[in-house]
Amino acid sequence: MEIKYNRSLSGVPENQQQQPLRRITKTYIENRDPVRRNLTMLYNEDTQQINKSMLSSNNDLRRKMLNQERVKRSLNQDVLEDKENVPQHKGITTKLYTLPQELQNISIKPKFDHTIQENKNLQKFYTDEIFFYLKEQEKKSTPQEFLKNHSIPSNLRAKMIDWMVEVLCSYKCTDQTFFVAVRTLDFYFAKSEKQLEVSDLHLCGVTSMFIAAKYEEIHPMKLSVVYEKIAHKKLTTDQIKKKESDILQTIGFDLVGGTLFDLYNLILTNCFIESKLLEKNYKYLKKLCLYLSKMVLFDYEICGKNNYTLLAAALIFVAFKIVEQLETTFNADSQIKDVAQIIQVDQDQLVEVAAKILNLAKNFEKHFPNLENLKKFNGFQLEDDEQ
Repeated sequence: MEIKYNRSLSGVPENQQQQPLRRITKTYIENRDPVRRNLTMLYNEDTQQINKSMLSSNNDLRRKMLNQERVKRSLNQDVLEDKENVPQHKGITTKLYTLPQELQNISIKPKFDHTIQENKNLQKFYTDEIFFYLKEQEKKSTPQEFLKNHSIPSNLRAKMIDWMVEVLCSYKCTDQTFFVAVRTLDFYFAKSEKQLEVSDLHLCGVTSMFIAAKYEEIHPMKLSVVYEKIAHKKLTTDQIKKKESDILQTIGFDLVGGTLFDLYNLILTNCFIESKLLEKNYKYLKKLCLYLSKMVLFDYEICGKNNYTLLAAALIFVAFKIVEQLETTFNADSQIKDVAQIIQVDQDQLVEVAAKILNLAKNFEKHFPNLENLKKFNGFQLEDDEQ
């Protein structure tokens, strides 16, 4: 006789036997797996916290909506009670959100055009403020008599300036980088309490160019390039880095002062010289000013004894005299009087410095023989402007 195993053999009905087995199994699993029990408790606690936070957030939202309704009702009530307003309530609410007539006429460009012309126009709005701020800071930012405490001859400094023209032009650096480099070098000489020797000039010049390039250029020269290509491995990278730290600490990290390049450009813009000349002659004037401003920095007797504002006005006067020969309607003397009055410099002193600059321009090769990089990289003819 075949006996089949089923739950009825135990003598207990099947529906009554399942419940105790399930309770025993659940209790056994919980006792055997405490991790699962703890996770279950954490899940239940998190669920309760989430429900509470949702309830509180809903209450906060409800309060905000009630507050907004109160504000709307109070505003509507105030508008209705104001007898001077238009009696129609709808008209009042629409007027509250309409622009004034002056603002409605403004046309907004879909995209700002970053062109040279728009940048020039933008600069004209702030030329006065920029120029006179730099003029106020000039006593602190213009280096003067910077070689008197050092054993560096002025002719060797001029040779360094000529080499800086070659290096920075060869590496396609901007003109402003050159002027910042020269100002940094001279400013370091003026502020340094240590007496510098001729042997320090090369390191100071290389490091000044390195600092100026990092400050002005979008893609500055790397230290490895300065070490290999510019210093020709005669200076170590540690020497350059130490001198960089020394220069910056000595000048108080002051790299934002106005340079000669900044000031003569601001004067030309502030005095609206562009509108008084033909386009071709104005471009020629700008090239003349750039050449003369770099040339002035060679001569210690000129750049070391006068501030940048006076030098900028004087070299502009020399450029005016040259352009006057090209455009007969342009009167250099009357224009320089206006310039001197606007920038507030002494006219007699301006003419005196301009005479020195003109003499330097005529006899540059005699004063500085074998220094040809200025002419090589910044020399030009009038015909070059048409190319």
